[in-house]
Amino acid sequence: MFRLITIAAFLTTAAAVAFAPAAQAQFNIYGLSAPKTPVALAEKLNTPVAPELLTTLARASHLGLDFRAKPDATDLKAIPGSRLTTDGKPGLLYVGADFCPYCAGERWGVMLTLLRFGKLSGLGYMLSAANDVYPNTATVTFQHASYQSPYLDFQVVETADRAEQPLMTPNTSQMKIMSTFDAPPYTSFVESIPFVYLDGKYELARLLVMPDQLKDKNWQQIANTLADPKSALFQSVMPRVNLLTAAICHRDGGKPVDVCTAPGVAPAQEDAVTLEWRGRDLAIIPPAALATLDEPALTRALLGPPAAQRLGGRLHRDRRNHFLRFQ
Repeated sequence: MFRLITIAAFLTTAAAVAFAPAAQAQFNIYGLSAPKTPVALAEKLNTPVAPELLTTLARASHLGLDFRAKPDATDLKAIPGSRLTTDGKPGLLYVGADFCPYCAGERWGVMLTLLRFGKLSGLGYMLSAANDVYPNTATVTFQHASYQSPYLDFQVVETADRAEQPLMTPNTSQMKIMSTFDAPPYTSFVESIPFVYLDGKYELARLLVMPDQLKDKNWQQIANTLADPKSALFQSVMPRVNLLTAAICHRDGGKPVDVCTAPGVAPAQEDAVTLEWRGRDLAIIPPAALATLDEPALTRALLGPPAAQRLGGRLHRDRRNHFLRFQ
């Protein structure tokens, strides 16, 4: 099963639940106390999200376009993958599971990104598992999600439900992508979730939203906080969302223009690193800000000193100094 949850889930007995303690019952797992899902919240699971929630998220997404904080370019990893396209549109693949608390956080960032390129529907209220780390983290499920966009195709695999029972099965193309890029050296673990793959060029190397950032908030409260430019959550999340947005703009030809040229997105495009096959060689195309560095300095900036020392002898600029060629 696709999972990046450890035995720490059973050892984190003091972890705070994302809702008022007075409303929680308790049950035991291997003699340890763990929070139970409040009945009022459990009754909302898998029911359609309220229009107000999506309206608030759309407002948050729009506000984030003007947030100019520089993202960390290492949050997005360049990869030499195959395209994931439908009707010529670039594709975004999300793989997660309803029980997974890290997926619970990631979906909020994915939604903020998707709403910039199209219309998202078919979402249901969801909570992460009550007996795991960050229990009962408020989120949505993408199981029945529908996405309409002239710019981007969105593919979803929710591998398991909240009780960790099988839910959706990846198709052959998705399985091939996951077996290659949801595994070392691209990820720390085999079949770790959440896994976000953009059209064969990028995958997320860091969560867009950490579940501990959503502590003590229900669904609408999270949306409201994301729509507040003064909140710590907004200021933490939006640079990473803008970086993913910039990567999509890079793949779809810079559309829509008002999104791709927004003050918070355009600078992020300048920080993107791209991998491409040039014949039999793998080319690393650096961001514009690094393009003037000499070859050794550029290699160190892109790979870090240890990797640059090991691989530097195999990386050389092309004749026009546009990229590094790995031979």
